[in-house]
Amino acid sequence: MKMKISKTSWLILSAGVFIIVLAGLGLTRSSQVSQYEALSENLSVSSARLNNLQVGKVQAEIDQYQEQLKDITAKVEAIKETLKQTVISVDVADKFYEIAASCRVTVVNLTTTTISEEPYASIACESIALSGVVRGERPDIVAFIIALNENYPTGFVRTAQALFTIDDTSTVSVQMSVYTRKENG
Repeated sequence: MKMKISKTSWLILSAGVFIIVLAGLGLTRSSQVSQYEALSENLSVSSARLNNLQVGKVQAEIDQYQEQLKDITAKVEAIKETLKQTVISVDVADKFYEIAASCRVTVVNLTTTTISEEPYASIACESIALSGVVRGERPDIVAFIIALNENYPTGFVRTAQALFTIDDTSTVSVQMSVYTRKENG
């Protein structure tokens, strides 16, 4: 039993199959397009969040480091200004005598070394060492040692050996160093 299908039926059947295939392809494509759009939107939102997050953190760190750099630079400049004090032997000795007079002690002996190059906290400096012996009353001696440390902005007392006597007249031997920043050139 053979069935014969007319050309018109074949044409209608072919058109039906074509429409079904075309509809299936259309649905598949529509699904792909909607998935692509959803994924594209998620990607752009995630990229924007990631960019904002990283740039925000990095910018905050940059700002923090710039502020620290400003603080450190200001401190370095202040130290450089402080170290511009002269270290000439006469100036250092004059300051020593001036402090002694203000503290009411008598300088018995004072010697200074020659100026030498000596780095201080990794800064090229010149230094001079002082050795002195002063005599006075006990409270004045203590005030004198404190005044030495406070009135030499770039110097400090390395050692102070005091000999206190019963009659309240005391003697102290002081060694100190004074620094100045070495000028380039």
